[in-house]
Amino acid sequence: MHRPECPYQAWGLGASPMKVVLIVVITALLLTAEPQVTSAASQATFGGTSLAVQSAFIAVQTAGKDGGNITSLVAELNGALALVQKASAENSSNPSQASVDLQSALVIAQQVQSAAATVGRQGISTRQVQFDFSVASAVVIMGVAVALYVYGDRIYRRLWLRVYGDHVVREVG
Repeated sequence: MHRPECPYQAWGLGASPMKVVLIVVITALLLTAEPQVTSAASQATFGGTSLAVQSAFIAVQTAGKDGGNITSLVAELNGALALVQKASAENSSNPSQASVDLQSALVIAQQVQSAAATVGRQGISTRQVQFDFSVASAVVIMGVAVALYVYGDRIYRRLWLRVYGDHVVREVG
């Protein structure tokens, strides 16, 4: 079966969808690094939230490398980034809402970071089960091959006798 070509490769980017998502997340983090400062949401609040999102991003990346399914974690992390960007935009017009959005983004980032550890362990466990299954399959195949080599003649003769044992050979002519 032919797998369809990755659309990012068709565009000449040569990157997997996961790499593109990671690049987007890093770019969004860099864009939110210099938010506007007002009395309600300080630079320290933005910095702390950005640091929490970056830590969650690293945890998600590690879980992905461990073989975990990080699709939902990436979606949640994108939601947190959207809240940080929204807070940055509304900080001058509605500082109290910006603070609420930053707090929500911080909570989401902390939840994602704690969930990433579990997802990473599940990925490692799944990979171990797949490895064990592969080794067991190889041992079974080798056992069957050896048994056929050693007992193949006997098995073939007995089967032939069962199938053709009732036949009588007569002289023609």
